[in-house]
Amino acid sequence: MTELIDALAAASIPEAPLSALLLTGGLYAFIGWVWESTICAYLNRRRFANSGFLLGPWCPIYGVGALACWIGLRSIEGTAALFLASAIVCCAIEYAVGGLLERTVHARFWDYSTYPFNLQGRICLYGALLFGAGAVLICQVLQPWALGALAELPASVVRIAAAVLTIAMAADSVFSLASWRRLSDQLEHLRADIAEHIDEVLEEASDEIVERVPDTVLDSAATMQMRSHAINGWLLTLTDAVMDALRERVPVPSFVADGTAGLRAAARRLRDGASSLSAYRPDPRLWLSKRDLRFFNAFSNLRMLPYEGVIRLTGLKDRARDLFRRG
Repeated sequence: MTELIDALAAASIPEAPLSALLLTGGLYAFIGWVWESTICAYLNRRRFANSGFLLGPWCPIYGVGALACWIGLRSIEGTAALFLASAIVCCAIEYAVGGLLERTVHARFWDYSTYPFNLQGRICLYGALLFGAGAVLICQVLQPWALGALAELPASVVRIAAAVLTIAMAADSVFSLASWRRLSDQLEHLRADIAEHIDEVLEEASDEIVERVPDTVLDSAATMQMRSHAINGWLLTLTDAVMDALRERVPVPSFVADGTAGLRAAARRLRDGASSLSAYRPDPRLWLSKRDLRFFNAFSNLRMLPYEGVIRLTGLKDRARDLFRRG
């Protein structure tokens, strides 16, 4: 903590110390979280939703974009030029982050494919207009005001506050990444488990299902991982009628099959420190908490690309959202 405060005291850029930039970045991250959790959530789901990857009330991408615009573009004269430059910079950041997430965690957290003038669903004209307007407001009004207000406070107070914020967001990132990793791992187990069950019941399945199964699935791949990947992709191609028929034949973990009641019970037992959740999971590897499921509630268009077929078969996404909708 002391070392961090000393580093903040030594680091600065023209017009602002690093500690002040961190605090204002946190402010814009909070404003972005409020925007996503209220306006955007009500437009998409007609209710408040704790949006964003992190557990706390902040969306860091908004803070990064705001500071990037202020640091790099604040010297631009003319509102129109600043608006255009900010829209381009923010869209570039959003596009790059979207592509990076798809490559690293194999997921899409937002999708503008239904919006006009979008680019690969990662950015769109609507977002560019909002980003440009917001950046103009930040560069010309909010940031000068915030830096002026922080300058009136004792420098030690600003440094301590920045250090606390940095530690809190770092800890939040660790916990959130752990939850995401746990969700991905459990879906991997779930996919393999369902692939194994599908292998067992295909011989007894109706002709309507069998005739739609690719040869690569019927013949089985060299490994369970390859077979589960093939089945996951096949599930995405099924019609709703065939999917319903398959659901009747393929057992799924009870924390999914029991819907909201099962998810609530699992979350409650976890909170109460129960030693076993066996009543809610047929396979001891399959276990999910409410914290892990929150990503489905936080991102209305979340697509976990390697597991979409399995998620569709189990209805996990809708059941998880129902859990949060009912409180």
